[in-house]
Amino acid sequence: MKRIIVICIATLSCLSMSAQQKGDMYIAASASASFGVQGTKTFDGVSTEGMRRPTATSASASAEFGFFVVNHLRLALGIGVPYLSSPIGETYHRNRTVAFLVNPNVAYYIRLADGLYYTPEIGFAYQVGAYKEELSAQTSYNANYGSWQVYLNYLALEYKINRKFALGVGIGAVSYGAAHVKDKASAAYVKNEMLNVNLNTASVHVRFYL
Repeated sequence: MKRIIVICIATLSCLSMSAQQKGDMYIAASASASFGVQGTKTFDGVSTEGMRRPTATSASASAEFGFFVVNHLRLALGIGVPYLSSPIGETYHRNRTVAFLVNPNVAYYIRLADGLYYTPEIGFAYQVGAYKEELSAQTSYNANYGSWQVYLNYLALEYKINRKFALGVGIGAVSYGAAHVKDKASAAYVKNEMLNVNLNTASVHVRFYL
């Protein structure tokens, strides 16, 4: 009987050591990219015509530092450099945005199994950068770009591989925010407000605990 009690205590001790405790810290890095080509064919009853053009291209690199202020609750600050390029209409001209991202966020860790946690995250993302629109092969329009977004990652998981490394996965998010493009020489601007509910997006993060 005493032996069984000792084994149970040892097991519980190991589980508590693997959980995220007050004072734990980590650094994380992530990168993403997407690109492609779209093909269109039309048939007028006599002949077929085809056209191919690139689709939107995006890339992002970011880093994050996180700190557990109490057991299972962490605060984090992420920084990154997102890039987006989109075709303009049916032409090969594109608009391009390069920005600097600041992303404070908070998450709560709920243990599902040994090493596996459900980690819903609430955060705020702010971007500032430059916007460039190709008007022709020789000319372009340049403006200032900025955006903000409040989001909830409601399907987020983290698996702690060992005491130092963990793998985080996010699937789906709800967000609300706004983005604007402001003319450099005047007060003119274009602003869009967006409410997004994403069910088919995914992200992966590698975290190193200090």
